[in-house]
Amino acid sequence: MNKKKKLPITILKSLESFVNLTGEKFKIIDPKENLLHVLDIDSTSDFYFKIEKYEKKQNGSFQFLMNRKPTNEHENGNHRTWIDIKNLEPQFKSWINLLDQYETIESFFDDPIVKSNAERFFQKFDIIDENADKETFDLEQQLFLEEYLINSRKKLEKLKKGKTKEQVIEIEILENETEEIQSALTVESKKKIMVRLSKFWGRAQKTGLQVIKEIFVSVTAELAKRLMLGP
Repeated sequence: MNKKKKLPITILKSLESFVNLTGEKFKIIDPKENLLHVLDIDSTSDFYFKIEKYEKKQNGSFQFLMNRKPTNEHENGNHRTWIDIKNLEPQFKSWINLLDQYETIESFFDDPIVKSNAERFFQKFDIIDENADKETFDLEQQLFLEEYLINSRKKLEKLKKGKTKEQVIEIEILENETEEIQSALTVESKKKIMVRLSKFWGRAQKTGLQVIKEIFVSVTAELAKRLMLGP
């Protein structure tokens, strides 16, 4: 039987608003054995929001088994508990609020240079598409970006020669980022991909002018043309 038809309509309706939901700080992935599975967009984070299953109480009302991380402002571990289905959206908004706070709070663990560089790169290009936060790049654009990322990885590998240990570590981080962006090309919106690319270029700029010239300056015009971006 279709998995959809194994669930009561009440449950499907309560999850319906999440089907096409998009945001800059999270991504909704295939729930598999869960009913809902959301991840922090930050690839270095292990924060998540899950609805594992539902149950019908004796009075006829429904509950969800929620599992999320972080718990709240005071604890960054996971929190697993039953909630009324009417509280799903408030609980999710509470989780998003925690991600927002992690993003905006200044700390000694942030890299302000990479952050400011990334913001400038993101502002440099406007995505000429009002649905950029909902739609992926088309197939030709995805193939172009895949080729660009593969070539960037090859260039980064060559740039490690003659560099200090610290510089090599930074370049290896960039290499890992190209792989992460490549794996996200077909599942994330245009806007999210541009956020990822902006962070990638921001880190590359801090690593060195030689690096940013190789992987960005030399292809700026082509990127803007192929991705339909405008200065």
